[in-house]
Amino acid sequence: MEKNERKEFLFYYESRQNPNGDPGFENQPRLLPDGRILVTDVRIKRTIRDYAKKKFGKVLFVDFGDDGNPVKADKRAKEILGETNDFTKLLTETFDVPLFGALVPIPKKGKKDDAESEGAGGASFKVTGPIQFSLGRSVNQPEILNPIISSHFVGKEKGGEQEHGTFGRFYSVDYALIKFQGAINPNNLSEYWSKEKGDKAWKAFQENEKIFFDCLWNGTNELTTRSKYPQRSVFYFEVTYDGVCYNDLDVLVRENENLKSKITELNPAGFDFSRLIKAMEKRKGKIKKVALAACEELEDVARDLSSSLKKTGLEIEWRKC
Repeated sequence: MEKNERKEFLFYYESRQNPNGDPGFENQPRLLPDGRILVTDVRIKRTIRDYAKKKFGKVLFVDFGDDGNPVKADKRAKEILGETNDFTKLLTETFDVPLFGALVPIPKKGKKDDAESEGAGGASFKVTGPIQFSLGRSVNQPEILNPIISSHFVGKEKGGEQEHGTFGRFYSVDYALIKFQGAINPNNLSEYWSKEKGDKAWKAFQENEKIFFDCLWNGTNELTTRSKYPQRSVFYFEVTYDGVCYNDLDVLVRENENLKSKITELNPAGFDFSRLIKAMEKRKGKIKKVALAACEELEDVARDLSSSLKKTGLEIEWRKC
């Protein structure tokens, strides 16, 4: 990306498991009043981070310790920076801070070294990341499944080993087509582009933004945990603008009843791109490039969309997936 560019994107993926359980409610899918489910931006960023670490060996700021628990922000900053206290180095030495931003509590001198000390007079280092997501929502109204499950294990008691069992509930969805809207605005890092600070933060952003799509698309496909498998990336649309923002791709791409009802599989006939094509044609003087990616079932639909956009004179990039 160039410093004056702005990107907006839509990302769809499907899940036949539990896309984002709520730990406050027995890890149930986050059901909305209209019957759809919600997926937080924290969940999708976690997917991207984990894939970047696994596939590309990237250093993460928001990460887990050896015990499997999340590391506190101030502790993680010390692990990465040592005793330098130059918090801007987080922008150049991690994958996620130059993309998603960070908030790092800085303990007040002489206070206990933990996050609570900020409230006792400490300060904080805050960066708003260029890449931000809306809350994700399912297009359809998924059927929530909650079968009773049982487990058995052997334990020792007086008189020898005894087998024990326990019951619980496991929550899932029959099928959910989930949509995220997002934007990339490099200007969020503009205060770190000064001549005094050099271009290190900008170069780190460029390097990590190049693999953003890979981490989003393939990270979603490869998230094979008990609560996430199977899920699959199905469609991605990205437009690069020259210095302007619209933030309306969510309303430009319409889904009809073929996708909104209680469906159990992806239906290519469910997408209506007519409004999107008209908007892109009207804005073509401010558009530098459009990028597309689609799963096998949506390839023909995406090719038709690409052909329509090419007729308006737009440059189209097909992403490998």
